[in-house]
Amino acid sequence: MFENLIKNLNSYLNFTDEELTFFLSLFVYKKVKKYDYIIKAGEICHYVAYVNKGLFRYYFTAGNKEHTTRIFLEDSWTGDYVSFLCRRESVVNIEALEDSELFMLNYESIQRAYDKAKTFERFGRLIAESLFIDIVSRNTNFLRKTPEERYLDMLEQTPQIFNRVSLKYIASIIGIEPESLSRIRKRTAGR
Repeated sequence: MFENLIKNLNSYLNFTDEELTFFLSLFVYKKVKKYDYIIKAGEICHYVAYVNKGLFRYYFTAGNKEHTTRIFLEDSWTGDYVSFLCRRESVVNIEALEDSELFMLNYESIQRAYDKAKTFERFGRLIAESLFIDIVSRNTNFLRKTPEERYLDMLEQTPQIFNRVSLKYIASIIGIEPESLSRIRKRTAGR
């Protein structure tokens, strides 16, 4: 049941068997139905979650328009990290796009782990660094690259989402309208 999670945890840090047993005991397994939310804007995010199966859309609403900024696939971590750490209301929604499975870790459990051993603090720092690098890279690429380049990057890095996610969400992540994405796809077909 924990195989994928253990592999993911060990990709950040080599935990001892004792540390791993303790840490795994803090996670809560949850099945999430397609179109259900794990967080909605206005709520406080109480969990960070490892996506064991399925995928999630991370989006916010401005005016009357939804803006999808991220898709979380299997073997990734999701949650509203700002809401989670600062204990304040979220401005984002995280919606399951497929029937999914999560291993969830609440705020109090993480704090308990941090208090237990430096290994867990180090793990938290490595996750935070990974998120920071990802955010800076995505923001830089958004400003530096054309929509076509962003599309081609997405196609190369996560080709599986194109069979699982609506093109309107992919267009939103790239920062364009669906019609523009259609033109880019036609122009780049066969590359």
